[in-house]
Amino acid sequence: MKKYLLILITPFMLFAQTYMAKVEPYDTFTIYAQAAGQIVKLDKSDETKVVNKTLIKLDTSLEQKQLEIYNKQLSLYNKKLKILENSYKKYITIRGKSQAEKDDKLYVIIELQISIESLKLDIKTLQDTLKKKAILAKDLYIKEFNVNVGDYVSIGTELASAYDISKSKLLVYVSEDDYKDIKNKKVLINGKENMATIEKIDKTLDETFVSAHKVTLILKDDDFGKVLKVEFVK
Repeated sequence: MKKYLLILITPFMLFAQTYMAKVEPYDTFTIYAQAAGQIVKLDKSDETKVVNKTLIKLDTSLEQKQLEIYNKQLSLYNKKLKILENSYKKYITIRGKSQAEKDDKLYVIIELQISIESLKLDIKTLQDTLKKKAILAKDLYIKEFNVNVGDYVSIGTELASAYDISKSKLLVYVSEDDYKDIKNKKVLINGKENMATIEKIDKTLDETFVSAHKVTLILKDDDFGKVLKVEFVK
C-alpha cells in the first residue's frame, strides 16, 4: 500500500530507466497587494477560471483628488517660472544693480525650479501608486481569493493564489545513466515522442533524491494531477 501511494504523489524512478511524474501547472504563485487601500472590485466567480482582466481594484478616490491638485499646482509653478525668468532677463540689464541683487533674483528662480522637480517626482510616485491599485491578471488560472470586497489591505497582503497554465511541466529525477548525454536523448511520454521538451537540467544532485538529477520537462497537457510515464532514449 505504501509503495503505490509513493508512486502517485512523487516523481518516482522505476526499473529499466522508466520514471513516473505528475502533470503540474507551469508556475504557481501568490498575488500580493502592492499598495494599501480598500477593495472596491473583486469577482468571486473568477475563482477556478482562467481570467484576462482587472482582477482586483482598490479605492483610488483620494489619490485621484491629490493628483488633480498636484497637476494644477505644477501648471501654476510653470507659469510663475516663465514670468520670473522673463523678469530676470530684463533685471540683469538694468544699470546700477549689484551682482548680489542679481543673484538674489536668480536664487528665487532656482528654488522654484527645485520645487517643480520635486512636485514632478510626487506626481510620478502618485501615478505609480494608482497603477498598483489595479491588479491585472493575464491568462491566469485563479485558484482562490484570500480577501473580499470591502476589505482594507496593506502592502504585502496575500490577495489570491494563481497558476500559469499556459503550459504544464513534469519534474523527473533521473539516474546518473540517464543524466549522461541527456540533451541528445529523445523524451518519451507514455511511449510517444514529441510530447515534451527539456526546459532545465540540474547539474547538481537533488537534496531529496540524493542520487538523482532534477529535470524539468515542458508539455501541453492541462490534465493536472495525471501521472505520466517518462523515458529518455537514444
